[in-house]
Amino acid sequence: MKTFKLLFLAAVAGIWSACEAISPEEKALIGKWSEQYHVDMYVESITFDEEGLAHYQKKPDTTWFTVIDEAGSFATLKYSVKNNKLHFSGENSVWSEETSHYEDVPFSFATDYSISGNVLTIDSFSYKGGHNSFFDSLVLYKQ
Repeated sequence: MKTFKLLFLAAVAGIWSACEAISPEEKALIGKWSEQYHVDMYVESITFDEEGLAHYQKKPDTTWFTVIDEAGSFATLKYSVKNNKLHFSGENSVWSEETSHYEDVPFSFATDYSISGNVLTIDSFSYKGGHNSFFDSLVLYKQ
């Protein structure tokens, strides 16, 4: 019985130490944040989860009379908050002239951000990490 208790406590300690504590800044981000509807033809949103993943979507706004027939863009990035900056990392498929096919290229960047009430402002963001895309600021509302 003593051996079982020791094994159980070791397993619990291993699981506990494997889980990184989520910071209060990261905890404030958890959930879905979205642009307002019926402003533009597309709506961007990011859902931050407790596992450190940010699920980005850019999809047609279906509140308009005419809706664009397009799937939109989707990406999953890793995120963290360090030194009051929001850090993103991921991979982007980039065409290689050397190999004549797409290669996954890792990227990471940090940006300023702020949360005021139910509004999240991300100063610069690119779900492709800047490869063949530009960084835009995002103003998102807590859903």
